[in-house]
Amino acid sequence: MCLNRQKWIHSLLFMLMVMCVAHGQNLQVNPPADLSSRNREAIEVTRDKVRTDRKDLVAKSMKLTDDEAQVFWPIYDQYADELSKLSDRTVTLVTQFADNYKDLADREAVRMTTESLSIEQQKLSIRQRYARKLATVLPGKKVARFFQLERRLDAVTILNVTQAISLVE
Repeated sequence: MCLNRQKWIHSLLFMLMVMCVAHGQNLQVNPPADLSSRNREAIEVTRDKVRTDRKDLVAKSMKLTDDEAQVFWPIYDQYADELSKLSDRTVTLVTQFADNYKDLADREAVRMTTESLSIEQQKLSIRQRYARKLATVLPGKKVARFFQLERRLDAVTILNVTQAISLVE
């Protein structure tokens, strides 16, 4: 059961990329101190700001030509929209966890783990689909650069957000 908890926490943290705030070339994570449903609005505002800031960071890092940018940004916006729909589920999951982590029943822990893994699997599917789509309009190195950037942003987010999430008790 301990291994399942660790996997669940890791998966949940991966989902929390929506909580990061990008400023210039530096990524700082400033999740609300209270991740419970009482603070859902602040979490959603943070998520919406992150989407804008993340796009700015991608723009600065991709080094696209004008022609590449013209085809990349509409695809990026579709990609971000699809991921945003999953982030609604993530916010719900995070707030449910924050509301209940101290006395979470085993059955509920398993349900949350399953939901977290489902979200992660769907994100991977979206990323694979958009990698193929981007590969038809951008040079391979720029596609790789984009997904490297995505992984780096996610990794920094995970590293910084862990302190905002308690372990299941």
